[in-house]
Amino acid sequence: MRWPTVGRVPLTFPAHQSIVLPLKLWRPRWFDGVALVVGSGSPDLFSALAAIDTFDSHHVEGVVVAVVFTVVYSILLRRFAADGLFGALPDFGPLRARSYRVLALGRPRLLVTAFSAFVGVASHVFIDSFTHAGRFGSNLLGLNEVLFEVPVRGAMSTARVLQYFGHTVGSLVGVVLFAQVVSRRHLGEWYGQDQVQWARNAPTRQNAERRLATILVFGILAGIGWGAFIDGVIPIFHVGLTFVVALLLGGVANRPAKPSQVSAQPVSTRAASRARRQSAHDDRGSAPLEPLGAFGARTAPRLQGPRTQARQRR
Repeated sequence: MRWPTVGRVPLTFPAHQSIVLPLKLWRPRWFDGVALVVGSGSPDLFSALAAIDTFDSHHVEGVVVAVVFTVVYSILLRRFAADGLFGALPDFGPLRARSYRVLALGRPRLLVTAFSAFVGVASHVFIDSFTHAGRFGSNLLGLNEVLFEVPVRGAMSTARVLQYFGHTVGSLVGVVLFAQVVSRRHLGEWYGQDQVQWARNAPTRQNAERRLATILVFGILAGIGWGAFIDGVIPIFHVGLTFVVALLLGGVANRPAKPSQVSAQPVSTRAASRARRQSAHDDRGSAPLEPLGAFGARTAPRLQGPRTQARQRR
Protein backbone atom coordinates (compact mmCIF):
# COMPACT_ATOMS: atom_id res chain seq x y z
CA MET A 1 0.00 0.00 0.00
CA ARG A 2 1.19 3.53 -0.79
CA TRP A 3 0.35 5.51 2.33
CA PRO A 4 0.68 9.29 1.90
CA THR A 5 2.04 11.39 4.73
CA VAL A 6 -0.28 12.72 7.39
CA GLY A 7 0.55 16.25 6.32
CA ARG A 8 -1.50 15.89 3.17
CA VAL A 9 -4.74 15.57 5.12
CA PRO A 10 -6.88 18.61 4.24
CA LEU A 11 -9.22 20.71 6.34
CA THR A 12 -11.60 21.59 3.54
CA PHE A 13 -14.48 22.61 5.80
CA PRO A 14 -15.03 25.31 6.97
CA ALA A 15 -11.73 27.01 6.09
CA HIS A 16 -12.29 27.29 2.34
CA GLN A 17 -15.90 28.34 2.84
CA SER A 18 -14.78 31.38 4.84
CA ILE A 19 -13.35 32.81 1.61
CA VAL A 20 -16.61 32.69 -0.37
CA LEU A 21 -19.35 33.17 2.23
CA PRO A 22 -18.77 36.96 2.36
CA LEU A 23 -19.75 37.09 -1.31
CA LYS A 24 -23.22 35.80 -0.46
CA LEU A 25 -23.53 38.27 2.41
CA TRP A 26 -22.36 41.11 0.14
CA ARG A 27 -24.59 40.42 -2.87
CA PRO A 28 -27.15 37.72 -2.01
CA ARG A 29 -28.93 38.01 -5.38
CA TRP A 30 -25.72 37.52 -7.35
CA PHE A 31 -24.64 34.28 -5.69
CA ASP A 32 -26.04 30.89 -4.79
CA GLY A 33 -24.82 30.25 -1.24
CA VAL A 34 -25.21 26.48 -1.47
CA ALA A 35 -23.11 26.32 -4.65
CA LEU A 36 -20.46 28.58 -3.12
CA VAL A 37 -20.13 26.35 -0.05
CA VAL A 38 -20.16 23.05 -1.93
CA GLY A 39 -17.91 24.31 -4.71
CA SER A 40 -15.26 25.68 -2.38
CA GLY A 41 -14.76 22.19 -0.96
CA SER A 42 -15.23 20.06 -4.07
CA PRO A 43 -11.65 19.98 -5.45
CA ASP A 44 -10.36 18.19 -2.35
CA LEU A 45 -13.19 15.67 -2.53
CA PHE A 46 -12.11 14.64 -6.01
CA SER A 47 -8.58 14.01 -4.83
CA ALA A 48 -10.14 10.60 -4.19
CA LEU A 49 -9.69 10.03 -7.93
CA ALA A 50 -5.92 10.51 -7.70
CA ALA A 51 -5.46 6.83 -8.65
CA ILE A 52 -6.30 7.93 -12.19
CA ASP A 53 -2.87 8.98 -13.48
CA THR A 54 -4.20 11.59 -15.92
CA PHE A 55 -6.53 13.27 -13.42
CA ASP A 56 -5.62 16.16 -11.11
CA SER A 57 -8.48 17.59 -9.05
CA HIS A 58 -6.77 20.99 -8.89
CA HIS A 59 -6.12 21.34 -12.63
CA VAL A 60 -8.49 22.13 -15.49
CA GLU A 61 -10.05 18.67 -15.67
CA GLY A 62 -10.59 18.67 -11.93
CA VAL A 63 -12.21 22.11 -12.01
CA VAL A 64 -14.65 20.97 -14.70
CA VAL A 65 -15.61 17.85 -12.72
CA ALA A 66 -15.95 19.83 -9.49
CA VAL A 67 -18.14 22.52 -11.08
CA VAL A 68 -20.50 19.98 -12.66
CA PHE A 69 -20.68 18.04 -9.40
CA THR A 70 -21.40 21.23 -7.45
CA VAL A 71 -24.23 22.33 -9.75
CA VAL A 72 -25.92 18.93 -9.69
CA TYR A 73 -25.39 18.50 -5.93
CA SER A 74 -26.75 21.98 -5.13
CA ILE A 75 -29.91 21.42 -7.16
CA LEU A 76 -30.54 17.97 -5.69
CA LEU A 77 -29.85 19.19 -2.16
CA ARG A 78 -32.38 21.99 -2.35
CA ARG A 79 -35.11 20.09 -4.16
CA PHE A 80 -34.91 16.69 -2.49
CA ALA A 81 -32.61 16.63 0.55
CA ALA A 82 -32.32 19.88 2.53
CA ASP A 83 -35.66 19.37 4.26
CA GLY A 84 -34.89 15.85 5.47
CA LEU A 85 -31.18 16.46 6.12
CA PHE A 86 -31.29 19.61 8.26
CA GLY A 87 -34.53 18.51 9.88
CA ALA A 88 -32.67 15.48 11.27
CA LEU A 89 -29.68 17.45 12.58
CA PRO A 90 -29.35 19.07 16.02
CA ASP A 91 -28.73 22.79 16.19
CA PHE A 92 -25.04 22.58 17.25
CA GLY A 93 -25.41 25.59 19.52
CA PRO A 94 -25.16 28.97 17.79
CA LEU A 95 -24.93 27.33 14.34
CA ARG A 96 -28.66 26.51 14.56
CA ALA A 97 -28.37 23.88 11.83
CA ARG A 98 -32.11 23.21 11.70
CA SER A 99 -32.67 26.73 10.39
CA TYR A 100 -30.82 25.71 7.22
CA ARG A 101 -33.78 23.48 6.46
CA VAL A 102 -35.21 26.57 4.80
CA LEU A 103 -32.67 26.08 2.00
CA ALA A 104 -35.26 23.73 0.50
CA LEU A 105 -37.27 26.82 -0.42
CA GLY A 106 -34.55 28.34 -2.59
CA ARG A 107 -34.80 28.27 -6.39
CA PRO A 108 -31.93 30.37 -7.76
CA ARG A 109 -31.48 30.54 -11.50
CA LEU A 110 -29.30 27.87 -13.08
CA LEU A 111 -26.87 30.51 -14.36
CA VAL A 112 -26.45 31.89 -10.84
CA THR A 113 -25.82 28.39 -9.47
CA ALA A 114 -23.31 27.57 -12.22
CA PHE A 115 -21.46 30.88 -11.77
CA SER A 116 -21.35 30.42 -7.99
CA ALA A 117 -20.11 26.85 -8.40
CA PHE A 118 -17.25 28.06 -10.60
CA VAL A 119 -16.37 30.87 -8.17
CA GLY A 120 -16.31 28.41 -5.25
CA VAL A 121 -14.15 25.85 -7.07
CA ALA A 122 -11.81 28.49 -8.51
CA SER A 123 -11.33 30.10 -5.08
CA HIS A 124 -10.24 26.74 -3.66
CA VAL A 125 -7.75 26.04 -6.45
CA PHE A 126 -6.38 29.60 -6.29
CA ILE A 127 -5.84 29.57 -2.53
CA ASP A 128 -4.29 26.11 -2.61
CA SER A 129 -1.80 27.25 -5.24
CA PHE A 130 -0.12 29.40 -2.58
CA THR A 131 -0.39 26.92 0.30
CA HIS A 132 0.97 23.78 -1.40
CA ALA A 133 4.59 23.55 -2.47
CA GLY A 134 5.22 23.06 -6.17
CA ARG A 135 2.04 24.71 -7.43
CA PHE A 136 2.02 27.83 -9.58
CA GLY A 137 1.39 30.31 -6.75
CA SER A 138 4.15 28.85 -4.59
CA ASN A 139 6.52 28.76 -7.55
CA LEU A 140 5.66 32.35 -8.47
CA LEU A 141 6.32 33.74 -4.99
CA GLY A 142 9.14 31.36 -4.02
CA LEU A 143 7.23 29.65 -1.20
CA ASN A 144 8.78 26.21 -1.71
CA GLU A 145 11.77 26.75 0.59
CA VAL A 146 11.86 24.38 3.59
CA LEU A 147 11.93 26.36 6.83
CA PHE A 148 12.23 23.52 9.36
CA GLU A 149 11.43 19.87 9.99
CA VAL A 150 8.65 18.58 12.24
CA PRO A 151 8.50 14.98 13.53
CA VAL A 152 5.83 12.94 11.75
CA ARG A 153 4.73 15.95 9.68
CA GLY A 154 8.04 16.20 7.85
CA ALA A 155 9.44 19.24 6.02
CA MET A 156 7.64 22.52 6.59
CA SER A 157 7.95 24.84 3.63
CA THR A 158 6.73 28.43 3.63
CA ALA A 159 3.69 27.31 1.63
CA ARG A 160 2.91 24.58 4.13
CA VAL A 161 3.16 26.96 7.07
CA LEU A 162 0.69 29.21 5.26
CA GLN A 163 -1.55 26.19 4.78
CA TYR A 164 -1.71 25.40 8.50
CA PHE A 165 -2.14 29.05 9.40
CA GLY A 166 -4.89 29.49 6.82
CA HIS A 167 -6.73 26.35 7.89
CA THR A 168 -6.67 27.39 11.55
CA VAL A 169 -7.74 31.00 11.06
CA GLY A 170 -10.04 30.20 8.15
CA SER A 171 -11.88 27.52 10.11
CA LEU A 172 -12.53 29.90 13.00
CA VAL A 173 -13.76 32.58 10.60
CA GLY A 174 -15.91 30.02 8.78
CA VAL A 175 -17.66 28.89 11.96
CA VAL A 176 -18.36 32.51 12.91
CA LEU A 177 -19.75 33.28 9.44
CA PHE A 178 -22.05 30.24 9.43
CA ALA A 179 -23.32 31.24 12.87
CA GLN A 180 -23.76 34.86 11.77
CA VAL A 181 -25.90 33.81 8.80
CA VAL A 182 -28.48 32.65 11.32
CA SER A 183 -27.88 34.85 14.38
CA ARG A 184 -27.91 38.04 12.31
CA ARG A 185 -30.99 36.77 10.54
CA HIS A 186 -29.59 36.66 7.04
CA LEU A 187 -31.66 33.55 6.36
CA GLY A 188 -34.69 35.50 7.49
CA GLU A 189 -33.80 38.36 5.16
CA TRP A 190 -33.38 36.00 2.20
CA TYR A 191 -36.32 33.66 2.82
CA GLY A 192 -38.52 35.46 5.35
CA GLN A 193 -38.49 35.05 9.14
CA ASP A 194 -41.84 33.27 9.07
CA GLN A 195 -40.49 30.72 6.61
CA VAL A 196 -37.41 30.08 8.75
CA GLN A 197 -39.52 29.52 11.85
CA TRP A 198 -41.92 27.28 9.98
CA ALA A 199 -39.06 25.22 8.56
CA ARG A 200 -37.54 24.82 12.03
CA ASN A 201 -40.80 23.66 13.58
CA ALA A 202 -42.30 21.60 10.75
CA PRO A 203 -42.64 17.88 11.52
CA THR A 204 -39.97 15.45 10.34
CA ARG A 205 -40.19 11.78 9.47
CA GLN A 206 -40.19 9.33 12.35
CA ASN A 207 -36.69 8.08 13.27
CA ALA A 208 -35.11 10.66 10.97
CA GLU A 209 -32.01 11.04 13.16
CA ARG A 210 -31.40 7.30 13.33
CA ARG A 211 -31.93 6.89 9.59
CA LEU A 212 -29.48 9.70 8.78
CA ALA A 213 -26.85 8.35 11.19
CA THR A 214 -27.10 4.87 9.65
CA ILE A 215 -26.63 6.18 6.12
CA LEU A 216 -23.67 8.32 7.19
CA VAL A 217 -21.98 5.35 8.86
CA PHE A 218 -22.40 3.29 5.70
CA GLY A 219 -21.01 6.20 3.69
CA ILE A 220 -17.92 6.41 5.89
CA LEU A 221 -17.36 2.65 5.73
CA ALA A 222 -17.72 2.75 1.94
CA GLY A 223 -15.06 5.46 1.75
CA ILE A 224 -12.71 3.50 3.98
CA GLY A 225 -13.17 0.36 1.91
CA TRP A 226 -12.68 2.25 -1.35
CA GLY A 227 -9.52 4.05 -0.29
CA ALA A 228 -7.79 1.45 1.88
CA PHE A 229 -8.62 -1.76 0.07
CA ILE A 230 -9.11 -0.71 -3.56
CA ASP A 231 -6.75 2.25 -4.03
CA GLY A 232 -4.42 1.28 -1.16
CA VAL A 233 -4.11 4.73 0.40
CA ILE A 234 -5.15 6.50 3.59
CA PRO A 235 -8.83 7.06 2.68
CA ILE A 236 -9.23 10.67 3.85
CA PHE A 237 -10.40 12.00 0.48
CA HIS A 238 -12.47 8.89 -0.25
CA VAL A 239 -14.30 9.20 3.07
CA GLY A 240 -14.87 12.90 2.43
CA LEU A 241 -16.48 12.22 -0.95
CA THR A 242 -18.64 9.32 0.20
CA PHE A 243 -19.66 11.25 3.34
CA VAL A 244 -20.86 14.22 1.27
CA VAL A 245 -22.84 11.88 -0.99
CA ALA A 246 -24.24 10.12 2.09
CA LEU A 247 -25.47 13.48 3.44
CA LEU A 248 -27.48 13.92 0.25
CA LEU A 249 -28.85 10.38 0.37
CA GLY A 250 -29.72 10.77 4.05
CA GLY A 251 -31.67 13.92 3.30
CA VAL A 252 -33.57 12.20 0.49
CA ALA A 253 -34.33 9.21 2.73
CA ASN A 254 -35.75 11.56 5.39
CA ARG A 255 -37.87 13.55 2.98
CA PRO A 256 -41.44 13.77 4.33
CA ALA A 257 -43.57 10.97 2.94
CA LYS A 258 -46.56 13.31 2.48
CA PRO A 259 -46.36 16.89 1.20
CA SER A 260 -48.55 18.09 4.06
CA GLN A 261 -45.88 17.12 6.60
CA VAL A 262 -43.70 20.05 5.57
CA SER A 263 -45.76 22.97 4.38
CA ALA A 264 -43.85 25.86 2.91
CA GLN A 265 -43.27 27.22 -0.56
CA PRO A 266 -40.04 27.78 -2.48
CA VAL A 267 -38.90 31.36 -2.61
CA SER A 268 -36.73 32.82 -5.34
CA THR A 269 -34.30 35.54 -4.29
CA ARG A 270 -36.17 38.08 -6.39
CA ALA A 271 -39.56 37.10 -4.95
CA ALA A 272 -38.24 37.30 -1.40
CA SER A 273 -36.82 40.75 -2.12
CA ARG A 274 -40.16 41.93 -3.51
CA ALA A 275 -41.93 40.51 -0.47
CA ARG A 276 -39.65 42.39 1.92
CA ARG A 277 -40.11 45.66 0.04
CA GLN A 278 -43.89 45.21 -0.07
CA SER A 279 -44.01 44.40 3.63
CA ALA A 280 -41.92 47.45 4.51
CA HIS A 281 -44.08 49.66 2.29
CA ASP A 282 -47.36 48.42 3.71
CA ASP A 283 -46.52 48.57 7.39
CA ARG A 284 -43.86 47.61 9.87
CA GLY A 285 -45.65 44.44 10.79
CA SER A 286 -46.91 41.72 8.51
CA ALA A 287 -49.41 38.95 8.82
CA PRO A 288 -47.96 35.48 9.41
CA LEU A 289 -47.49 33.42 6.28
CA GLU A 290 -49.93 30.63 5.76
CA PRO A 291 -48.09 27.31 5.29
CA LEU A 292 -49.33 26.24 1.88
CA GLY A 293 -48.15 23.40 -0.34
CA ALA A 294 -44.95 21.41 -0.03
CA PHE A 295 -41.24 22.24 -0.29
CA GLY A 296 -41.47 21.22 -3.95
CA ALA A 297 -44.11 23.83 -4.87
CA ARG A 298 -43.26 26.53 -7.40
CA THR A 299 -45.12 29.66 -6.31
CA ALA A 300 -43.46 32.08 -3.92
CA PRO A 301 -45.55 33.62 -1.11
CA ARG A 302 -46.03 37.35 -0.81
CA LEU A 303 -45.96 39.05 2.56
CA GLN A 304 -49.02 41.19 3.11
CA GLY A 305 -49.42 44.02 5.56
CA PRO A 306 -52.67 45.55 6.85
CA ARG A 307 -52.96 48.12 4.00
CA THR A 308 -52.60 45.49 1.30
CA GLN A 309 -55.19 43.31 3.01
CA ALA A 310 -57.61 46.28 3.23
CA ARG A 311 -57.16 47.00 -0.49
CA GLN A 312 -57.89 43.36 -1.28
CA ARG A 313 -61.07 43.43 0.82
CA ARG A 314 -62.24 46.50 -1.16
